[in-house]
Amino acid sequence: MKDKIIRFMRGRYGNDQLSGFLIWTGLIVMVLDAIIKTGILYGLGLVMVIYGYVRVFSKKYSLRSAQNKWFLEKTAGVRLYFKKLKKSKEAGKEYRIFICNKCDQLIRVPRGRGKIEIRCPKCGNKFIKKS
Repeated sequence: MKDKIIRFMRGRYGNDQLSGFLIWTGLIVMVLDAIIKTGILYGLGLVMVIYGYVRVFSKKYSLRSAQNKWFLEKTAGVRLYFKKLKKSKEAGKEYRIFICNKCDQLIRVPRGRGKIEIRCPKCGNKFIKKS
């Protein structure tokens, strides 16, 4: 059975961030419609789920890749915000998290050191912040 699935998926685009977003958002919208009972949201959610699976099973690599690249560019700010939020929670009260202005690298710095010069380990950019 596993070999049949592997043979079927050979040459297909597969799952990416946009497909996952469409499928999960569609499912959430469908569950929301089950609570609200409008019917319109259910149809919208169903269309999102179906389109997500169409993308997964598609053989048009260049088109699907361009769509995913566009999606990642448009959601970069939101994804970076939640990544920083997650890292800040993990760092706790002992560290602060800063973002490099040039390359968006997250940098962990000990708290309570006053104004310090921070050097990005990825691109070498230097900036001064209060820890």
